[in-house]
Amino acid sequence: MYLESKYAGDAASVGEELLMGVSELEERAKVVDKAVKEGYFTLDQALSLYKVSEIEYLTYSLLKNKKKLEATSKQLQVIGAVSMIVSLFNEASIKFDPKVKKMMHQLETIAKDPSFKKIKING
Repeated sequence: MYLESKYAGDAASVGEELLMGVSELEERAKVVDKAVKEGYFTLDQALSLYKVSEIEYLTYSLLKNKKKLEATSKQLQVIGAVSMIVSLFNEASIKFDPKVKKMMHQLETIAKDPSFKKIKING
């Protein structure tokens, strides 16, 4: 915040300063999260509506969960990332060619394997 007293209490400058570090893409991805969690849209619908690509959303999700993922073993980091990829591309996978469909199914099986300690991933 501004250190000069002439700006003290200026609500607009405080709001602007808080938003300076947040990108427009991050804001849209947060809205996608909220819309899906509250049940307004499916993930695919929200991504389309808010103009966020799957890759952008995957990047956002990985960064959002960075601390949780880093707190685990490398193996569990991979499982967490694979879980995000599978959930993100699950609906679209019906249009994939047979080899990729098979790969997605195998990834989903691996990601859901109960022998791996589950990581609670947010979106």
